[in-house]
Amino acid sequence: MGINVVHEVDNEIRNVISPVEIMQFMTHNSLHLYKKKGSRASFDRITAYEKSERHNAYPKGAVFVSPTKAELVEGKGYVVTSYEALQDRYQHLSHWTPNTYRGGTYYDFKNRIIKGHKRENLKQINVIGFDIDTKEVDLYGLYLGCEELKLPRPNLLLETPRGFQCFFVLETPFYIHRKNDYKSLRVAERLSDNIRKALCKYVPVDTSCVPFGFYRVPREDNVLDFYDKPANTSSLLSWSKEFEEQEKRSFLRVVYNSNDSTFDQIHADWYRALICAKDIDKGYTSASRNNALMTLALANFASNRTFEEAYDELDQFNSSLARPLSKREFERTLKSAYSGKYKGVKRSYVEGLLELWTDGQAQFQGKEGWYKFKKNREERVRSHYEEWEEDILLYIERHMGPEAPFLEGSLSVLAETFGIAVSSFKEVLKRSGKLIKRTIGRGRGAVTKLSSRSMLFRSLLHSRKKQIQHAQLSLAELLPRPYQFLNGTPLIFPTLDSQLISHEVDILYRSGSSPPVEKTS
Repeated sequence: MGINVVHEVDNEIRNVISPVEIMQFMTHNSLHLYKKKGSRASFDRITAYEKSERHNAYPKGAVFVSPTKAELVEGKGYVVTSYEALQDRYQHLSHWTPNTYRGGTYYDFKNRIIKGHKRENLKQINVIGFDIDTKEVDLYGLYLGCEELKLPRPNLLLETPRGFQCFFVLETPFYIHRKNDYKSLRVAERLSDNIRKALCKYVPVDTSCVPFGFYRVPREDNVLDFYDKPANTSSLLSWSKEFEEQEKRSFLRVVYNSNDSTFDQIHADWYRALICAKDIDKGYTSASRNNALMTLALANFASNRTFEEAYDELDQFNSSLARPLSKREFERTLKSAYSGKYKGVKRSYVEGLLELWTDGQAQFQGKEGWYKFKKNREERVRSHYEEWEEDILLYIERHMGPEAPFLEGSLSVLAETFGIAVSSFKEVLKRSGKLIKRTIGRGRGAVTKLSSRSMLFRSLLHSRKKQIQHAQLSLAELLPRPYQFLNGTPLIFPTLDSQLISHEVDILYRSGSSPPVEKTS
């Protein structure tokens, strides 16, 4: 039996929550429900709503919106204070501010040049958002990263023309006040920075974007995933504190415990490779300009080089960078390295710098010793199980796609395809946490369907997008009910958690035939 690809696509159309309901959920009902002027709601409904709002301890605010990216760059947009206005306009908007401002106005009303979207005018921080500016990304890795980091499940995943945007909706917003020099805003910015730093190890998160600025407007054609349980703010703050403590512990520490003679690190291959790198930039966790300078300076200190000698050489290194550090930052880092707090460089930091900014030929050599490298694969009789797993994942990535995520065949045929013995192939599948296997039938007639969790995740997002694009949305009312998300009403937007397993099985059996007698995994 040859290898076949499962081609079925789930065409079932499901009801979905409206984009305005998503925006209401993200903003914590911090806008008015109805427009102040020109509302289409009945007088009785508006009167009842305004009466209920008199007892609200938190005044309503405003968000800024813009029709296109080009107009946003020119500073053009609108100030929106109600969900009814968002309902009327969202299909003709590209960007908005999901974090609420105290209010807004215009520099130029005629040309719609908006005014007021600055950090000091923020009323409340509702969401932690971030950008992924590439389509070449494993989105499953994002969700897996959140799980491994003990972060909550992302609440919203949007597709953008160049990549994706992801959001955590805070259960309790950060309310911004001028007291204590905007302390709550600084805490929120620190939390946002830590989340992006942590996740950039799993997906290429843009760590340099403005954390509480403009993001894409949720619409029927760009919502890939929505999860209606907000992230607990207190838990996130506890996580952020623990993350910072771990970062401090893992930063450059004493690594030499021996009283042996000093090793001359400044003539090591890795030092020369690193000091010749010209493109080292900011924004890379543990591998930025500051980390590179600190590492080189510590190598000078450990080699008993004088401060003046190190200053002269590293000043040339800094000046040769495309975007060098300021003189003040340069001298501060150099003095820190020579303060005596650190006795040497940390191998893991050198490795990261070499991997990111050099050709990878130079290797670290120091008191911790050389790496013990594995033999070349062709020199070994048996490959490691991890390498076989990588081969299979690479094959699936190259030959499968979101519309056809599964390989199909007998175990022997699949093993032969990958050049692996059947017994070893079974062991790889048993050990792997990244491969998905489903076996249908028994004995010689059994058929194995194989995919990766990453490919299956992409397939689910692809199916989701097709469903949403063709769904006929019908709303009982023009606008969502006030405080809908506070009364426990379940949302009907399908979530990836609930669908991942059912999608795995559904994609196998949706042809209409009876389920197999036995299904093992």
